[in-house]
Amino acid sequence: MVNTVGRLSGRRALITGAAGGIAQETARHFAREGAQLLLTDLDAAALAPLVDELQSAGAVTVTASADLTNRSDVEDLIACGEKELGGLEILVTCAGGYTSYANFEEIEEEDWDGTIELNLKTVYLCCKAVIPLMKRAGWGRIINIGSLAGRSTSAGTSPAHYATAKAGVSILTQYIAKDVAEFGITANTIAPGTTSTDRVRRVLTPDRETQFVARTPVGRLAEPKDIAGVITFLGSNESSYITGATLDVNGGRLMLT
Repeated sequence: MVNTVGRLSGRRALITGAAGGIAQETARHFAREGAQLLLTDLDAAALAPLVDELQSAGAVTVTASADLTNRSDVEDLIACGEKELGGLEILVTCAGGYTSYANFEEIEEEDWDGTIELNLKTVYLCCKAVIPLMKRAGWGRIINIGSLAGRSTSAGTSPAHYATAKAGVSILTQYIAKDVAEFGITANTIAPGTTSTDRVRRVLTPDRETQFVARTPVGRLAEPKDIAGVITFLGSNESSYITGATLDVNGGRLMLT
């Protein structure tokens, strides 16, 4: 059931890549806290079960398909949020990933470009397009999803093109945070550790999972709800004095000073 006095009550949020994983669980958390939602995925049909679930619980939920590497698609998406919800005050950029694991010398230029576009250019385009709406509202929360892989090569979990893009997300977010702070907008990055999503489960071998867990003090992989809870906090008024930060949510697997 939607909470009409929740931490996000009345806030209007765009969540990208919402058909699965962390983004899907974030949509559930946001709905329970009273947010109105614009959910997007390249495969809009895949959003249907989640939309049915959220709308049945009383959440205002709008969907749109978009290629987030395409500026026109992103601008149309933001216009949809303005038309259907009256604006957007929270952005969560969960869309991303990579298609193949390879050592650096084996990464083809086409794969490099595609991975950088999917994980970094999409963040640039979405943030650039939504900030005018947040300025108009005088309040905003930008939460970009980075990765443990983008924090240190010692994590050893992902290929170089993906890790490079995710490292770029963190520094881009810091620049954004400085530019928009005076308008009541914060911008932060979350760097999750290996998270037990359907996509990860399809490629994670038992031996590799055992290795990851053994290097994680908490003693398990993250669940989507572990990350979604932190995203929800960053989307709320409770996080108003946090901006330009990268929050490591990795069970202690990587600890930075």
